[in-house]
Amino acid sequence: MHNLDGKIKEFGSLFYDRLDKELLQDAISYVDHGERGLAFETICDHISEYDIPITEEEYCNAIYLCNDLKMDVNDTSIAHMKKLVSR
Repeated sequence: MHNLDGKIKEFGSLFYDRLDKELLQDAISYVDHGERGLAFETICDHISEYDIPITEEEYCNAIYLCNDLKMDVNDTSIAHMKKLVSR
C-alpha cells in the first residue's frame, strides 16, 4: 500500500496553491499515521467545502484513488468535486 500512500500525498500536494497549507498538511499527515482513507477523504472534504476549482485530470485522479481505496465514488464530497471541474 506504500504506492497508494504516495499517490494520496501527491494528490494532496496538487492543491498547495489553492488550499490553506496548514489544513492540507494536516490532512496529508494522516497518511503517515496509517489513515490513508481519512487523509484522502479530508482532502476531498476541504476541496468541496471551500469550492476549490479543479481540473478534469485532478477529478479523474480523485476517482481512481476513491476506487483504489474502495470508497464510494458517490460520496458527497466526491460528487460535489465534479461540479468544481473548471473547463
